Amino acid sequence: MAGLARCQREAEEVTELMKQNFARALERDGRLSDLDSRAQELRAMGETFSRSTRAVARQQRRGHRRWRLVAIGLAALLLLFLLALGLALWLPRPPPAIVTVPPSTGTTGSLPGLGETLQ
Repeated sequence: MAGLARCQREAEEVTELMKQNFARALERDGRLSDLDSRAQELRAMGETFSRSTRAVARQQRRGHRRWRLVAIGLAALLLLFLLALGLALWLPRPPPAIVTVPPSTGTTGSLPGLGETLQ
């Protein structure tokens, strides 16, 4: 009977170990489920973050593009102004009209129009 009692005790020990292992497996399964749900939440948050960063980057690019176009427009206007100013200053101009005054018959030698009349 001692052998039977020993076998019975070993069977109970093995049964107890199997119950403990099964309980641990259930705990691990619960933890794995928690980790899986956390991973899904993090994945969803990551996708939301990626969408928002793309939107912010797009808005910044638009703002930079807008300022770049304004700067290019101002530079073009300044260049046109300088070109027009340069053309106005350096283009050949017709010489000023020379007005000839006929010699006066008087002895004063002054110009007509200062009290004298031309004849």
